Amino acid sequence: MKYVVCAVISIAAAVACVPAAAAQESDPLVKRSDIFCTGFISEVAPRVDLQVVGGEKENLKSLFTEGDIVFLNGGRERGIQPGAVFYITRPMGEVKHPFTKKKVGHFVRELGLLRVIDVQDYVSTAEITVSCETISFGDLLKPYEEYTSPSPRDARPLPRYGESSGGVTGQIMMSPKLREYFSANEIVLIDLGERQGIRPGDYFTIYRKIGRTEGITNVRDDDVVQERSEGYGSIRYRGGDVSSIATRAPVEKVLRERPALPRKVLGELVVLKVQNTAAVALITRTNAEVNIGDWIERSN
Repeated sequence: MKYVVCAVISIAAAVACVPAAAAQESDPLVKRSDIFCTGFISEVAPRVDLQVVGGEKENLKSLFTEGDIVFLNGGRERGIQPGAVFYITRPMGEVKHPFTKKKVGHFVRELGLLRVIDVQDYVSTAEITVSCETISFGDLLKPYEEYTSPSPRDARPLPRYGESSGGVTGQIMMSPKLREYFSANEIVLIDLGERQGIRPGDYFTIYRKIGRTEGITNVRDDDVVQERSEGYGSIRYRGGDVSSIATRAPVEKVLRERPALPRKVLGELVVLKVQNTAAVALITRTNAEVNIGDWIERSN
């Protein structure tokens, strides 16, 4: 197997193999650090055959960062060449959908990138060129693939309320940083992937259904207050026939007969990376705080 040969300088710098024309385009919507360090959900368990097995000055430290030299347990016999670039990853375990409880895949953290600088028969020497977090022995390597930033689109004002556009729908499932509440410029994982036809650059509206499930509580004595509401009376007040708090119609009747309410628009997100069963997305802007479990609908 041959691996991509491509020099990576730093998070702020572009990857050297990107065409020069691409680098001259308008400012990207997403920083490279956002794309390199998001993590992802893989449907199958990651391969563990190629990993970091040593490091320079390992007698003094066990954690490594950008600029450090590390050693890999693979060389010429695996087709590795000087200049090959790898993502450094760390599997964290299986992920179940927090609401459907179905198995989604394996959550994998992305720790950075390294570039091979010397190759022997069974061992390679590499330099860590980008570090999102500290790297340790046993961290796995994934062949480099280029991620491009989605193109920004017209910044149309976000409506506060709106109707469905008929696009593919899903939910915000989790955060790489294990948070529950989000604002703009934060990374989330959604429960849609290649199987649903999702592609990098797809835009989604983040919304929440309005109704009692949004936090409106039921009044304990609601049925008592409304039992004689048709005549503006109530058996709650035994001393008379008239109640000042009786309603014209039972709430349940109003809820059954009303048309569908507009949904509450919370914000917008754009897809950065896609796997079979899940995708990584960036929240680009918000009207209100976004939560785990909020709904999304493709709005391309």
